[in-house]
This record gives sequence, C-alpha cells and structure tokens, in this order.
Amino acid sequence: MINKTLSFIAMAGACLFLTNCASLLNLEKPEVNLQRVSVRDTSLTGTTLVFVVKVDNPNNREIKVKEIDYKVFISGKEISHARTEKPVDVPAKGSSEVELPLPVKYSSLFENIGDILLAREVAYKIIGDAKLSFIDIPFTKEGKVELR
Repeated sequence: MINKTLSFIAMAGACLFLTNCASLLNLEKPEVNLQRVSVRDTSLTGTTLVFVVKVDNPNNREIKVKEIDYKVFISGKEISHARTEKPVDVPAKGSSEVELPLPVKYSSLFENIGDILLAREVAYKIIGDAKLSFIDIPFTKEGKVELR
C-alpha cells in the first residue's frame, strides 16, 4: 500500500515537472511512464527507493534537465527531500530513462503508519525546482491517493 502511494507520488512529480517545462517553453507535453522501482542504500534507519521513469519526447528539440530538487509530503508531513543525481538529456523525438531517488527514513513512515492504514485516502504534496540550463522552474503538486 505504501509502495503504491510512493509510486504514484513519483509519477505525479515527474509528470508535473515535465508538463510545467513543456508549457513554459512552448513544447508538446512529454509522456512519462514508470518502468521499475528498486531499493538501494538500505540501513537500519532507512532506505532509498529509486523510481525509474521513461520519458518520451515528442518535440523536435532536445529537453535538457540539469537537476530536479524535490520534497515529498504525506498527510502534511515531509517524508523525503531529494534531488536527481545526474543531468538528463531527452533527445528530440526520442526517449530517456530518468532515475528519481526517494530516500525514506523509517521513522517518518512509522509516525503515520496507523493513520495511513486506517485511512481510505492519503494526501500528498510534492514541491520542488527543476533546473534547466537557462532557467529554474518551480513546481507544486497536491492530491490524494485512494488506498482502498
């Protein structure tokens, strides 16, 4: 259930970021699809979930993303602050895979686990900045994920 919520949040963040970029630069909206989720850097206090999304660029020009810096909130509490680890170029009329790391401290999840398990839906919020070579684009996305 938590994995489903986090997958949705990662996809929403990637879509929101790319949609904002497209509208600002007068580009067509890229398509974003979740490819896989992996776990790395697991310790006694937390882990990092890595969401790999495939970005298809329908435009005649390349999209260059230097960095995405973002915070994820669930039920009003910050559960993670992260940034992409390397720049990504999405070629014109092509696609690229983008890794979105999401470090999660177990303590931040367990603080709300009772409320999350009993709730029918969980509120989320993603805020951040996308840094392109010539401009920073702030973004915010809020919503709810139905759990049942």
